[in-house]
Amino acid sequence: MDEIQQLTRKIKKCTLYHYSRVSHLIGKLQNKRVTCTEKTELDLIFYGVARGLEIISDYRILKLQNDDRLNELSNKIEKIKEREGLQDDEYFEPGNPDTPEDFQAFNIEFDHRVDQIKSDIMREFGEEELSRLFSKNRKEYFQRLL
Repeated sequence: MDEIQQLTRKIKKCTLYHYSRVSHLIGKLQNKRVTCTEKTELDLIFYGVARGLEIISDYRILKLQNDDRLNELSNKIEKIKEREGLQDDEYFEPGNPDTPEDFQAFNIEFDHRVDQIKSDIMREFGEEELSRLFSKNRKEYFQRLL
């Protein structure tokens, strides 16, 4: 249990810039899961792996910015902000009737694409159950993270 806790703590302390280290730590947790039978340990492994995959996803989405569809949507969202005269530190309130419909539509599509990328990364790391839970039952996914 101590090693699982240490690995999870190391992941929790990582930032976007530690994505390659996180990948290694996730692998170690996945190896521990194979022989693990205690629910507390399995929950901790779930948390560590999920948190690590979030870091890797955030790095790929925010830093690499190599997804053509996300880049296209981001540009469209920025153009709407410019059109509407929003400053860099201003934003539209979600659900506000004054928020332009095209902004809301692009924002929803952007969020959906981010979720697809995260789910794909989970599967890339062999985390089919995590991906399924994230995609099909978000409430349970977040409950297990707590």
